[in-house]
Amino acid sequence: MDIGLLRRKRPVKLAPWLPWWVAGVCLSFTLPQNNYQNWLIGILLTALLTMITKWKWCRNCCWFGIGVIFAMWRTQLVIQQQWPLNTKAEIQEVNLVVTDIAQTDRSRSRFQAQVQLRDGSIQNWLFTDYAKQTWLAGSEWRVKARVRAIIGENNTVGFNREAWALANHIGAVATIKGNRLPIKSANRWKGTLSRWRAKLGERWQKQHKNYPQGVALLKALAVGEQSALPAQAWQIFRPLGLNHLVSISGLHVGMLAMLAAWLCGKLLHFIPLPVQQPWIYKRIAAVITAIIYSALAGFAVPTQRSMLMIIILALTWRRGHLTAMQSWWLTIATVLLVDPLAVLSIGFWLSFLLVAALIWAGEGVGQLPKWQQLLQSQWAAGLASLVLVANIFGSVPLMSAPVNAVAIPWFTLVLVPLALISLIVPWSFFSTLAAWVAENTMQVLYTIANYAPEYYPAHAPIGLWLLAIISIIILLLPRGFFLRPLCLLILGLLLTYRPPKPSVNEATIRIWDVGQGLAVSVSTAKHELLFDTGTLYAAQSALFPNLQAAGIRSLDSLVLSHHDADHDGGAMMIKNQLQPRQIYAGQANSYSFQAQHCESGTSWQWDGVWFEFLNLPVDAEAKKNDRSCVLRVVSAGKAILITGDLGKRGEQALVAKYGDKLYSQILILGHHGSRTSSDPAFIQTVQPDFAIASAGFANQYNHPHKQIQELIKQENIELFQTGRMGGLQTTLSAKSIRWQLLSTKQAYWQRKPMEKPENR
Repeated sequence: MDIGLLRRKRPVKLAPWLPWWVAGVCLSFTLPQNNYQNWLIGILLTALLTMITKWKWCRNCCWFGIGVIFAMWRTQLVIQQQWPLNTKAEIQEVNLVVTDIAQTDRSRSRFQAQVQLRDGSIQNWLFTDYAKQTWLAGSEWRVKARVRAIIGENNTVGFNREAWALANHIGAVATIKGNRLPIKSANRWKGTLSRWRAKLGERWQKQHKNYPQGVALLKALAVGEQSALPAQAWQIFRPLGLNHLVSISGLHVGMLAMLAAWLCGKLLHFIPLPVQQPWIYKRIAAVITAIIYSALAGFAVPTQRSMLMIIILALTWRRGHLTAMQSWWLTIATVLLVDPLAVLSIGFWLSFLLVAALIWAGEGVGQLPKWQQLLQSQWAAGLASLVLVANIFGSVPLMSAPVNAVAIPWFTLVLVPLALISLIVPWSFFSTLAAWVAENTMQVLYTIANYAPEYYPAHAPIGLWLLAIISIIILLLPRGFFLRPLCLLILGLLLTYRPPKPSVNEATIRIWDVGQGLAVSVSTAKHELLFDTGTLYAAQSALFPNLQAAGIRSLDSLVLSHHDADHDGGAMMIKNQLQPRQIYAGQANSYSFQAQHCESGTSWQWDGVWFEFLNLPVDAEAKKNDRSCVLRVVSAGKAILITGDLGKRGEQALVAKYGDKLYSQILILGHHGSRTSSDPAFIQTVQPDFAIASAGFANQYNHPHKQIQELIKQENIELFQTGRMGGLQTTLSAKSIRWQLLSTKQAYWQRKPMEKPENR
């Protein structure tokens, strides 16, 4: 009997092949092709070799390949459920069920809905309604919508929309067109859950007048309504490194489950009867709490993973049974088994890698005082997140570690429980108290954010990133190595790396992929110019991170072609972040900041590169497109011409005024390739070798227009489209013009065409 007990208490060894299977799943998403046949042959050969030789490395390679095949198969199933990759958006009439709380801002409403197509298949779509109609969670409608596949921007760094869509199982984006017809609800459980969440979110409505920021924060923390927070709130969370706290995140789910388990343990002490195996009741309390809190988030994909992690830990964790790292491996393997596409989620990496760092740092420090354990944990988490955050977001919030050290326990142990109590208890005192505490929390965060610096490292070569990862691992080892000074030096090199600048008499041209918009930067040896910013969303998610990644810390000149959202939507944001010394604009009076008109005759020279505006006077009734700035940049006998949204009348005036002086090897097509621009006489006068249309993939305007494409082809001009190629870069120098993509890496799950430029 005693021997049996000892055997049951003996530590269990986790399957040694499990980490290899996990590695195969994760690394499969970096492969350029999903070549099943080659991988299957490799698996069969290694399996045969394992049977013959019993070599462990063969067995591990076999499980690695099985992980790759499994992830490819599951990913392909999800891709098949996405909207086809058409070059045009299509009008579809569909039935939809609103599955989440609608997010409404000044210009539109956005919501996720389940759609049943004509063939009977069901997809999850992200809808946009510019009419801002009311879309109650759980309601069903018949609508007409313009539908297109989710294809994001592709630059050096920045938000990957395709990865986000796959990780969240969203098949398409659609824009509501015309009227809608209600459909009798089938009372689906998801609709009932969404209506319940929306109703709970109204609990704080009475406090909104006095505590608007606090109520918004409570809605985000309690029912996952992140859209309640204003845009300025999200801008302060970034430099503080608090984005992960302002939602129903895995951290909140886990901490709340631990709190429930602790409270359950305390309550068991007051029960007069003896309780056998109290740990069972604690785990049941933790699991139930995780399920209920995840339901408040509408069982969003990130919270599903967190809930699954807690259930796994509750079932497997036992002192002396599995080590903390073994439980970590088992949890991550189970999450990937259920949904391998979790690898494409940023939250997946942040949560699992930070937990691994904490476990690693906690090995052998159990005898240390609590304050030293806390410092050790903060050091490990901050160090582990340094490279990850810098690579993903392109920025390092320098105050993240001390702010999170206070904010994590405050949010998880005070704000979240207080928000949930105010939902459960009907007394208004608790809802008022919760709103007051949340409001003051936001005010404190606003104050701290004013003094919170951010550091933006440039995008270093892949070799330096790999060395930095190895350095992090060495620095986190419990026992020191003599290599630690070298590791710190490598991290310093990563954070201070600067890309090479062009030489004198050279200009580097970058046409950024900002979707349906325009943003072009010109870099010389010692100066930087940016022509247009794209929309505010594009400036925040794509343009600004990539400017920082290119080592552009400030601007000498910012040119805003004209006052249109797809050209100057991010003007204020770029101005505040990059502090341009000079701002030129086609409609200078349209801004709250000082700007000069880009008038003809204005010219200057930087490092042997010539810049000049070619604008001509327009009458007072001219449309804003005709007021666009026209900039020509000349270096080493080569030129690029940028005309904003200038129409054909303006182009004809330029031809009459300048004639052959307009000649440029590179032309940024006016108005993204619209047929309202690109007059044939203008194109023939400029005589470009390359014409570039900066437009979104399958945009609703059909840019570049077929007529323009035919004209460009007739003139024997190479046409590049950012929507089909991503961002582009070249250098004006004594050498011939050679184009390259800003990002040449494309995995098999990415559907953007990524056509390679043909150089002459």
